Amino acid sequence: MMITIETERLILRPQTITDFDVWYPMYADPQIFHVTNSPGFTPEEGWNRILRNIGHWSTFGFGIFSIFQKTDGIFLGETGLANFHRGIDAGFDNCAEASWVISRAAQSRGIAKEAAEAAHQWYVDSFAPSRTVCLIVKHHPASIHVAEYLGYRIYDEYLYKGAECFKLECLWEK
Repeated sequence: MMITIETERLILRPQTITDFDVWYPMYADPQIFHVTNSPGFTPEEGWNRILRNIGHWSTFGFGIFSIFQKTDGIFLGETGLANFHRGIDAGFDNCAEASWVISRAAQSRGIAKEAAEAAHQWYVDSFAPSRTVCLIVKHHPASIHVAEYLGYRIYDEYLYKGAECFKLECLWEK
């Protein structure tokens, strides 16, 4: 499935296995995941994660996009919506869950907002959901700010893999 979304500065497209070499360093960077108490991924965990993301597109028709800078093709991160099936509760797990991870070099430039907004617009136009959700670690104000920019509001708290998180939802008009 080769959907391509272009914004003023970015190109988003579904992840492919050829992204692994530029994608994995972001997921192996412990500074990216310091807020979740996660050390980052081993190569095997990263390989399994990107394979999951690729397979998600063929199963559900939506998923995680790789984000590239339009001017030079540099990889900046990932965003999209997916069915992560975390086992949180039926109200959460039965909705598409928003996600964004931006490489350290691309942070603080509005990339997450621009990319996530474009991915959400595509998803809403394509699937007309009534609700989407996301899970964000409580002490990650930058990510909470992106979620609020997109229209998400905190509705509950949840302990996920030892991290105190907020459950957020966005209600979409049909």
